[in-house]
Amino acid sequence: MDFLRIILWVVFFAAALLLAAVVLLQEGKGGGLADAFGGVGAETFGVKTTGISRFTYALAGAYMVAAILLHATWNL
Repeated sequence: MDFLRIILWVVFFAAALLLAAVVLLQEGKGGGLADAFGGVGAETFGVKTTGISRFTYALAGAYMVAAILLHATWNL
């Protein structure tokens, strides 16, 4: 059970960090942080598209599932 918790914590923190980076690199109305680096970061992560990309949805889903599973295993 401890091994599962360690894996969940790693997934939780990795998804949180990647989600923060992807959201900051997405282009907003004013250009955002992606334009500060010349748009290179946005092209690398594939977030140059308008709106929220599938990758962002997947990261948000992984983050939420890991959070729910960590909460469910908290007292075990």
